[in-house]
Amino acid sequence: MTMHARVSAQDEAAGGREGAGGALDRLVRADWLLPTAAAGVLGFTAKFESALAAVQGALTRIHPTGTAGPSWHAPVVPRGPIERAQYTDSFPHLLGTVHALPPSTDGSSATGREGRVPTDTVLAPAVCYSVYPSLADTMPDSPRHFDVAGTCYRHEATSEVGRFRSFRMREFVVVGTEEAALAWRDEWTERCRALFAGLGVAVRVQEASDPFFGPGADFMRSSQIEQSLKYEFVAPVRPGDAGTAIASVNLHKDHLGERFAIGSPDGGWAHSSCAAFGLERIVLALVHVHGDDPDDWPAAV
Repeated sequence: MTMHARVSAQDEAAGGREGAGGALDRLVRADWLLPTAAAGVLGFTAKFESALAAVQGALTRIHPTGTAGPSWHAPVVPRGPIERAQYTDSFPHLLGTVHALPPSTDGSSATGREGRVPTDTVLAPAVCYSVYPSLADTMPDSPRHFDVAGTCYRHEATSEVGRFRSFRMREFVVVGTEEAALAWRDEWTERCRALFAGLGVAVRVQEASDPFFGPGADFMRSSQIEQSLKYEFVAPVRPGDAGTAIASVNLHKDHLGERFAIGSPDGGWAHSSCAAFGLERIVLALVHVHGDDPDDWPAAV
């Protein structure tokens, strides 16, 4: 039975009124989410966490060569690698920085905004930024594969269900030759199609671009689409939703290889590709399609 059969007409109508918090209120009442005073920052119930763990299990099972599960990374990362990757140039509007109040000279604690100083860490915008520094200034003799997960943050002031500022991401990453990265992207595109079909979530696969910032933003977005570097898997995550990206596959070419001086055995810089899954968004898509009782969900999850 689908969620559309379970949700009342009142809830369905309220779901389209994001300003009124209709969709969020319904998920809170159904024991999925825990609201906070900050837009886009949610807590998650035991019911939600159990469903998220099932999604993690489904992702582990589709890994082509087997994985014991992801390596978990901290929600903060050193500032240096983020700057080296040029994230601060392309997406400064999304980056969350960490500031601290140092002790004053008389031993008391400084207070107020004037006392805050930046630390050497920022909030992780994506999990894969913890991968590339581990290969910096090397030349792997074969493709390197990573299964990673962690809590991420992007500074988007929104109350829209599914567009969280703090969220968890699972990524499968390859760093190697141009051929290896391209094959990885294509294989994971088909693997994602099969995964979501098995979960009973109808997805639309579409070319996409990242939200670049600055004078060259339009060129970067059009270039990314023209080269088919990013595909998103889009599905509704709430009533009235025309579609939200719940996963993506991304071909970085040799950008990160060059930035981190990772060599390729076939010459030049290493290429990289990743398949990224928004864990909370996938759970919300499952709730939207299959209803509030996980016992009614497909066996694949």
